[in-house]
Amino acid sequence: MSLIGLIIIGLVILVGIIGAVVQVWPSSPFIGGAIFVWAWMTGTGIAWTVFAIAAVLLGIAAILKYVIPARQIAKAGIPKSTLVWGGFGGLVGWFLSALTGLVAAFPFGLLIGMVAATYIAEYLRATDKQTATASTLQVLKAFGWSVAIELFAALSSATAWLAIVIVGAK
Repeated sequence: MSLIGLIIIGLVILVGIIGAVVQVWPSSPFIGGAIFVWAWMTGTGIAWTVFAIAAVLLGIAAILKYVIPARQIAKAGIPKSTLVWGGFGGLVGWFLSALTGLVAAFPFGLLIGMVAATYIAEYLRATDKQTATASTLQVLKAFGWSVAIELFAALSSATAWLAIVIVGAK
């Protein structure tokens, strides 16, 4: 594969890694798709092995990033309705940041809206500031685990690809 092709593949993988952090677009399709195109264009056994490893890592992460946080939230006794309100608040925060022209603030609007709506929902449910704060922190912790799991898979896949590209370039 040409240097320009490798740079394009690398940039698409980078977009996927950024997606794992900001949680605005899914990272797995970008990274998995880029490595798939690279493996197809390269056509070697090691390229397909790297793609298989990346696909397994990204697939496992796609499951675990929902299962592990969901268990934590359920264990904390936070009802699903709070999560729905948190999601709704995230969407409102997203669109408010867009309407105010703060394009760079999209992820922050999403996060701030989610936190505010989660806190309000839990406060209305429990009528206790301490419970609402603890629940909101638990939801943020679960969100952090979700990001960490997806980022680990993204970086591991990118590292496997880059290692083979560097070794193959010599």
